Formats: sequence, C-alpha cells, structure tokens
Amino acid sequence: MDATMMHSPIWTRVRAAVVVLGWLALLTPSILCGCAPQRQWARNGVTQTAFDQDAARCRRKAAKATYREPFAYASGQEQGLEQSVAQEKIFEQCMFAQGYRLEEKPSSR
Repeated sequence: MDATMMHSPIWTRVRAAVVVLGWLALLTPSILCGCAPQRQWARNGVTQTAFDQDAARCRRKAAKATYREPFAYASGQEQGLEQSVAQEKIFEQCMFAQGYRLEEKPSSR
C-alpha cells in the first residue's frame, strides 16, 4: 500500500473502528464484573490465617484430583476449561465440607 491509500477516508474509518472495538473489548469484562453479585467464603470464628490455610489445602486437593500428565495430548482449550471447572467444583466441595459457606459480599456502592 502506498501512503496516499493509508490516509484515505475509508482507512481512517477502519482504524477508528478498530480502536473503538479494542476499547470495547477491554472495558466490557470490567463492566460485566461490576454488575455480577460478588460472593465470599465465610465461617464463624475463623481467622484469616486459618481461612488461607484451609483454602490452600482445598486448592491442592483440587489440583491433585484433576492432575494430567503434562505431556499428554489435549485436544484444544475445551479440555483445559473442563479441568478448571472440575477443579473449582472440587474446591467448593472441600470448602463446604470444612464448614464454609458462600455469602453475598456487601456492596461497596
């Protein structure tokens, strides 16, 4: 392409559209996350240190239960997503078993 073509009105509009779409792609997740209800783990009488230890134990348990051989063939991202969902489910079951519950986080607005 020559320089005159790059400064044509069509290319100017294309560049503007790409910039707008880029900003939308960056801002949409933060807007959506701000609207979603926030939840947090809670258990009466537990210290932050004890919670951190319990959560770490449950994360290790979930990771161990869903471990795959690192060089095993995986067909695409779907399997990685399935593994993540399975890990989260095992983590939640472990936390519930230890007496934790998910509560709505008070809104800071």
